[in-house]
Amino acid sequence: MPFLNDLILKVIPNGTWQLAEPLTYDHPKYGLINVPSGFTTDLASIPRIAWRIVNPSTPGTRRPAVIHDYIYNHLTHRFGRKQADKIFYDALRECGTNYLLANSMYFAVRIGGKGSWQD
Repeated sequence: MPFLNDLILKVIPNGTWQLAEPLTYDHPKYGLINVPSGFTTDLASIPRIAWRIVNPSTPGTRRPAVIHDYIYNHLTHRFGRKQADKIFYDALRECGTNYLLANSMYFAVRIGGKGSWQD
């Protein structure tokens, strides 16, 4: 499995999550992506109503969401937005997210992610 460790999160009172320990992902094409402990994330920047389709707290989506959030906020010098979204898709599939859901999430970030991209 390309994730080299477990995701350990703690809830922050404002409704976000904070990494209690670092998270490392080894993508087959793009190499190591290290998210430091202390990084905060909302797991999935989607409207609450969409949680019926995609619950961001499910195990198969949490680690990919953290990696994606971190790239969008801190690694724009290393990856383009399209690469970040592809890494997200690959991580979803590697975590066992089914093809239909992974594709839906990929297309959602392709369509809706531009406003969150931190150039």
